[in-house]
Amino acid sequence: MASGGTDMADRRRAWARALFGSTTVPERRRSWGEALDALALAFAEERRIGDFLGDPGVSQADKASLLSSALTVPDEVFSRFCSLLVEKDRAYLLPEIALIYRADLDKAEGTVRLEVEAARSVDHAILERIGAAWARMSGTTRAETRLRLNPGLIAGYRLRSGSVRIDYSVAGRLERLRRDLSAPMGRSPQGKES
Repeated sequence: MASGGTDMADRRRAWARALFGSTTVPERRRSWGEALDALALAFAEERRIGDFLGDPGVSQADKASLLSSALTVPDEVFSRFCSLLVEKDRAYLLPEIALIYRADLDKAEGTVRLEVEAARSVDHAILERIGAAWARMSGTTRAETRLRLNPGLIAGYRLRSGSVRIDYSVAGRLERLRRDLSAPMGRSPQGKES
């Protein structure tokens, strides 16, 4: 018997994969992914959306209409998907469904997502070169690169893609130095003899 967490993860995956498998048209899949991304962002930034969807006084049609409005061009399949989420009381799963859907879409399109975190703005051409190098390294067709500014890095950068994290920032180097200096003499920070 599956645990509650595993069962819930399976439900999210089933919803995401059901929508993904509803078409083979790349443009349609992309537009659905953008709508799901927008909904996930709205859930994260606006608590009232969750309250609205959980309100028993609001009709299912109004709830489904709100969700399906995330798609700029009306789509019967996406609208039905939103209606089913509301009908089955699964709208709260949307942020996780969006993540799974995005991962499936990226895999199908040979895309890897890369976040470049830097202390200050980075020229667009440099971001494109970093993305192209990352795509070659990861064996994908292309990298979708996004810049995130973080003045706390002092200088340098951090790269994040999936579970891969690379820290070439001054702040990261200072933290590693602090850990090394705080380790007992003759021991590495991991507790092994040097």
